[in-house]
Amino acid sequence: MRKITQRFFSCLALLCLLLSGACAEETEQVKKTLDGLGIAYTEDVKVVPLSPPETVPEMRTERIRFNRKKTKELIEKYCLPKKKGESWVCEIHSRLNPDYELYFCEENGLYGSISIDVFSPPVPLDESDEGLCRANETVRNFLDELGIAYEYPFYLVEPYRGFSNEETNLVWFTVRLPMEGIPCNTTIGWTKDSDGTGNGDATPGAFFIATRDGQLTMAIIRNPVNVVSTKEDPTPVKNWDEVLRENLRDVEYFSHSREDEATMTLKCVQFVMMVDAYDKAYPAWAFCYDRHVSKDRESPASPPYTYDLLLTYNAKTGHRVWCWP
Repeated sequence: MRKITQRFFSCLALLCLLLSGACAEETEQVKKTLDGLGIAYTEDVKVVPLSPPETVPEMRTERIRFNRKKTKELIEKYCLPKKKGESWVCEIHSRLNPDYELYFCEENGLYGSISIDVFSPPVPLDESDEGLCRANETVRNFLDELGIAYEYPFYLVEPYRGFSNEETNLVWFTVRLPMEGIPCNTTIGWTKDSDGTGNGDATPGAFFIATRDGQLTMAIIRNPVNVVSTKEDPTPVKNWDEVLRENLRDVEYFSHSREDEATMTLKCVQFVMMVDAYDKAYPAWAFCYDRHVSKDRESPASPPYTYDLLLTYNAKTGHRVWCWP
C-alpha cells in the first residue's frame, strides 16, 4: 500500500509539473503574439480557451420560463427578512422588464445595486473568507433548486463596495449561463439587427447580491434559454489573434483617437456565446482591457483614472458586437 501511495503521489507531482509547464508555454505564446501586434498586456494575461472549437453549429434558442410559485418560494427561502418601510420587488417573466426572467431586489438600493453588464475579468472565490463562502453556497443552492444550468466556479465573487467605496456586509456575484457547454458573455450584444430603440440583445446571465451571512438581497436572471435546435455550420471559428488583428483600429481608437489621452492594457480574452435579435446563438471573442486615462480633456482638473473596457466580436465574422463604454 505504501509503494502504491508513493507511486500515486509521484505521478501526481509529475502531472502537475507537466501541466504547469504547458500553461507557462501557452502564456508565452500569447505574449509573443501580442508583442507582434503591438498590444500591451498584463503579466498574467490569459486567453480562455487558447484553441476554440473549429466550428460551432447554428443554434436556435427559446426562453426558459420559471414557475412563478416555485420561484417565489425559493426567494422567500433564501432572501433577507424584509423590514418595515422597505420596498421589495419580485418580478417573474414580467412585461415591465421583458429581458429578465427574474428581477428581485429592494427598489431603494438599501442592499446594494449592481450593473447587469460586467466588463471586468473573472474574480474567483476566496475560499479562505468564510463570509464569501457562505454567500457562495446560498447562490449555488438557489440556482440548483431553481433547476437551471450554470458555470461553476462562478465567474465573479467579490465583496460589494458602496457608492463611496465603503466596505459593506454584502457580496456580489456574476454567474455565466452556458450554451452547449460554452459560457455566455457577461454583457449584452448589439448588432445591425438589434432594435435601435431598445436595450440591445439580452445575453443569458445571472447576477446576485447576498449578505456574508448567506441571505439574498438581489437576484436578477437575464434571458435564460434552452437550445431547441441545431444545424451544422461549416463556417470556421476565427482564432482570437486573427480577430484582434482585424480590429486593431479599435485599440488605436480607444488609445489615441478620443478626446482624452489613454493607454490600453489587455487583461484577458474569453471565448463565449451570445444571442442575437432573432434568438439565434453565435460564438464571440470578448477582450477585456484596462483603459488608463492620463488626461481627460473634457475635465482637465480630474486626476488620472482606470476602468475596465470590454470589446466583443463575432467569432465567425470578426465584426464587433459590443464595446463599453
